[in-house]
Amino acid sequence: MVKLPVSGAEIALRRPDGLDDMLLRETAGSPIEAGLALIERLAGGADCDWASLNVTDFEFLLLSARAARFGQQMSLGFACPHCRDLAEVSFRVSDFLDSVKPRTVPGVVPDPVRPGWFTLHGVGFRLPTVGDQVAVAVLAQPAQRLAALCLDEPARQMPHRARVERAMAAMAPELSRPIAGACPSCGAAVQAGLSVTSIVVAEMRRAAAEVHDEVDLIARAYHWPQADILSLPEDRRRAYAERIRRAQIVAA
Repeated sequence: MVKLPVSGAEIALRRPDGLDDMLLRETAGSPIEAGLALIERLAGGADCDWASLNVTDFEFLLLSARAARFGQQMSLGFACPHCRDLAEVSFRVSDFLDSVKPRTVPGVVPDPVRPGWFTLHGVGFRLPTVGDQVAVAVLAQPAQRLAALCLDEPARQMPHRARVERAMAAMAPELSRPIAGACPSCGAAVQAGLSVTSIVVAEMRRAAAEVHDEVDLIARAYHWPQADILSLPEDRRRAYAERIRRAQIVAA
């Protein structure tokens, strides 16, 4: 069970199966759209409008699903900006998620007229949602459009905007942000950019890369229906496929 930091909702996530891998391989949309479709499937019976989930809770769910599938250790590789050698910043997902602590902001109150909106010093705002991200992703100026969706006109003006944005950051801390570390070659302090949705969906898609071959192998060897093969847990499906590959090598 995953307790979301901002909304406080508790969501049960199951581990991905072959049908989820097929979804990841065959979904042509953006990483946000693929991640949204995946979370909707993994959450199963949860009654939720997933597109209305605030971004912090959505990325929290994605990282939780990633940890359940691949383990707690996560590494971000990049070229050190100082010596150009390959650097890597590693962290435990559980520690990172534990650090996400939304705070109550003095003066922020729910808007009595607009559900999901808040007011601060007389100006209105709401927290960005996954649906907002999908809507603005294809636009030329996504940040400007996102502000128009989530801040009313007075809130977009100075000095209100700075106060409102600080309040939003406290209420829903960003998970997609730089992660500090040190270059193993030159010892310089470095930062690796963590873009949660892009990285997690890419990892999930790489893990699903062989699902079509595995289904084909097992179906040819055991004559099981596709639906039965796809319903297998991932590790069992791969174990069967590897067993068939070894048998083919011996037979050759």
